[in-house]
Amino acid sequence: MQIPKMQVHVTYPELTPHSFWRRNSRELMRGIFVFLAYACGLINIVIGGIPWAVGAIGGLMVLWVAFFYRPLVEHTAIKKMTDVGAAVCLYLFLLDWVFGGGWSSFVVPIVLFAGLIIAGTFFLAYFKKQKRNFLPLFELTLGGFVAIFCGLVGWSRLDWPLIVVGSVSLALVVLTAALHWKEIRVEFGKKMHR
Repeated sequence: MQIPKMQVHVTYPELTPHSFWRRNSRELMRGIFVFLAYACGLINIVIGGIPWAVGAIGGLMVLWVAFFYRPLVEHTAIKKMTDVGAAVCLYLFLLDWVFGGGWSSFVVPIVLFAGLIIAGTFFLAYFKKQKRNFLPLFELTLGGFVAIFCGLVGWSRLDWPLIVVGSVSLALVVLTAALHWKEIRVEFGKKMHR
C-alpha cells in the first residue's frame, strides 16, 4: 500500500536575507547606548560635582523608549504614545531631582495632559480599530486621577496643570463610556479573562 503525498501550504512569508547591520541594528544601538551611559557615569565620577550623568543616562533611556523599544505584547500606536509620555514625565522628575528648582510639579502635569489629549483623541477617532488597545490609555488616565487626588488631599500643589489633568482624565472616561460603553465593557472583560 502506497501512502499518498501530502500537499503542505506554507503560510509564513519567506525569510529575506538582510545585511549584518540591518539584522543586528537594535543590538548595536543597545551597545552604543550602554557605552555612552558608562562613559557619562565614569566622566562624572572622575570630574565630580553634581551628578549630571544621571540626567544624561535618563535622557538616553527616554530616547530608547521613544525610538528603539518594541514590546512583544501590545506594540500599538497608543502603547507607544503612553510609554513615551510616561518616560518623559519620569525623566522630568529625575531632572528636577538632580538639578533642583522644584519645577517638575508644574511641568509634568502639562506633559501628562498633553499625552492624554493626543492618545485619547487617537483612541476615540479610530475606536473601531483601537478598541482592543484601551489598556495603556486606561493606565495613563488612572495616572491622571492619582495626580489630581494627590493635589486634592494636599500632597502636591493644586494649580491649573493639575486641574487640567484631572479634567482631561475625567472627560476621557466620560466620553468613552458615553460613546462606547458596551464595546469597552466587552473589551475590559476580555482583558480580565471573564
